[in-house]
This record gives sequence, structure tokens and C-alpha cells, in this order.
Amino acid sequence: MERKKVAFIISSLTSGGAERVVSTLANSLSEQFDITIITLYKCKPFYPLNNSVNVVSCKNSYSGNASVFLSVKNLFGFIYTIFKLLKRHKIDIAIGFMSTTNIYTIISSNLLNIPCIVSERIHPEYSSLNNFWRKVRRFIYPLSNNLVVQTHDIKVYFESFLKPKKITIIRNPLAPELLKNRDSSVEKEKIILNVGRLTNQKNQEALIKAFHKIQPKEWKLQLIGSGKNKEKYKALITELNLQNSVTLLGNINNVFDHYNKASIFAFPSRYEGFPNALTEAMAFGLPCISADCPSGPSELIENNINGFLIPVDDDNALENTLRLLIENPEKRVTIGDEAKKSTSSFEVDYITNQWKKLITSLLSK
Repeated sequence: MERKKVAFIISSLTSGGAERVVSTLANSLSEQFDITIITLYKCKPFYPLNNSVNVVSCKNSYSGNASVFLSVKNLFGFIYTIFKLLKRHKIDIAIGFMSTTNIYTIISSNLLNIPCIVSERIHPEYSSLNNFWRKVRRFIYPLSNNLVVQTHDIKVYFESFLKPKKITIIRNPLAPELLKNRDSSVEKEKIILNVGRLTNQKNQEALIKAFHKIQPKEWKLQLIGSGKNKEKYKALITELNLQNSVTLLGNINNVFDHYNKASIFAFPSRYEGFPNALTEAMAFGLPCISADCPSGPSELIENNINGFLIPVDDDNALENTLRLLIENPEKRVTIGDEAKKSTSSFEVDYITNQWKKLITSLLSK
């Protein structure tokens, strides 16, 4: 039987949660389907892709600070280019990731009369979409065949303008290339770890300040990721005289080395879609402290059992919980062991099977 052709459509394949999910799913689904990834902008994939996964791009580069005229031109340009690429590669079903890309995907797919799935990756109430795009999303999303979200909270939001039966909750898969590097024999070091973009959303500033207040002897704080707050955080680290104990590591490929070595994972985000980094840290057996933000952490962590949930923007709670784990190595082990056990349902085969079921059901209609 001829293999069906599936296309993922996403802005780019740089480092990031959505990009990792697309790369992981593309690799896993390529065992059953012919996979093409269509990116809006050309870039070298940050995460590994199987040789069988085909990557094509709409444009060579991103042009920021676009005028209204250029934005409208881009809108029609992307729809037309995606339409042509879907037709050229004889795609049977299209899967969009992220709001604006989802809109391009739905319109292009409908023009070709092929089914499409769209996937939201951030809690919509905290999305950076302007009012124009929010109105377009409300009008266009009902034309999709299915919307995939990660949490119950996000599903409830979209039920205001989408039929509940057209919304499916599927968690993010843990990347197998990451999990194969889990090594419990690595000696733990006195490191508090955070992984994520350096932005106000991720709130690493609170973590740096909490670390400064505690001033734990011989401990280090390491932040993996890049973002617009990098210079601000560098200045804060210097101001607090933490240059010898707090390190901004940037984007790195060997994040597993840091998950293996760290003793605590701290995640003070103000909002999430579904927190990949938190899931990864738990899968590596790290005791995790997370803000109980919308949405995701409360569906991962049972407080004081397999991690700790603290109120959003509660600096005292962050400081006190960090101190608790720093001073109690036995607690770190107990919580970390429970965290690792609780993430087995996020392994790629389990999540891929849910995607396969959804894709197959739409292709059979």
C-alpha cells in the first residue's frame, strides 16, 4: 500500500519547544508516513532529523518590523507558497504548528481540499497575537479538521468557538535522542538548572535574585537558553556580584549533560503552553520546582510528591523551596525518583500512537 504523505508546517526549525516537538514527531512518524516539513523561513535544523524527512522553505530569510502592507503581502504570499508546496509534494494531510502558521495551513489545505490538523503551543490568553490575528483565528480555526492542544485549560478556551469533538489533547513527546543519554551513574553536582528562553515569560530574573538571597555555599546556578533578556540578566548577575556562581550558557546541543549533572531544576515561568523543559528535567529524575502557571505544571506535578508547585511570581516561595531542597539531599532523591516514574507516558512511542490514530482517522474520512 502506498504510504500517505504528511506535511508539518512551522515558522522555522531553530531551537525551541515547538521546533523540538515537530522534529521528534517527524522522525517517529516517518516510519509509517512520508514526512515533509515546510518552514516559513529557511534555517539549519537545530534538532536532529532522519534522512527520510524532507525539509522545504517558503522564504530564505525573515524580515522583521514589517509594515501593515508588508504583513498583508506576507499573509497572501505564505498561503500561496504553502498551497504550491502542498500540491507539488502531493501531501495527503497538513499539520500546522503555532497560531499564524496554523491560519496559513488551514486556508491552503481547504483550497486543496485536504484534511488539516492545527496545534497550539502556548496558552492562548497569554499569546502575543494582536487583535487582528485573534479575530482571524476565531474565524478560520473552525475550518480545520482538528485542533491539538496540550492541556485541559487550553481545550476549554477553544471550546468557546470550536466544537469540543474537534479538539484533542495530546501531550508533547520526550525526545528519544535526549532520553537515550540519561545516565544515573553521573555524579550529581551542586547545580540549580533552568532551561528556557531568556524572557519575561520564563522569569529567570526571580531565580537569579532568589539564588542571591540564599547564597548557598559551593552551589552554582546555570541558565540554558537565549533571548531578549540576556543583556539584562548579565547586568543583574554583575550587579549582584554573582559572576563566579551564575552562568548563562546560551543554546546548547548537549543539554542532557546538564540534566545528568544538576541536582535541582527551577522553573518560575509566568505562563506556558506545555513545558517541555520541565517534562525533560523530571524524566531525568531531577527534583523540580515550578510556578503553578497556566498551563501544564499542575498536570505534571503533584505537589510535594514528584515535585513542588509554587504560586506565580511568589519570590518568597521560590526562595524557601530552593532552600528546602538545597538543605535536604534525601528529599532531592525521593522527589526526583517520583518525577522520573511519572513521565513514562510522555515517551515518544506513546505520544506518536495518539498522533497516528488522529491522522489515520482523518485520512480515512
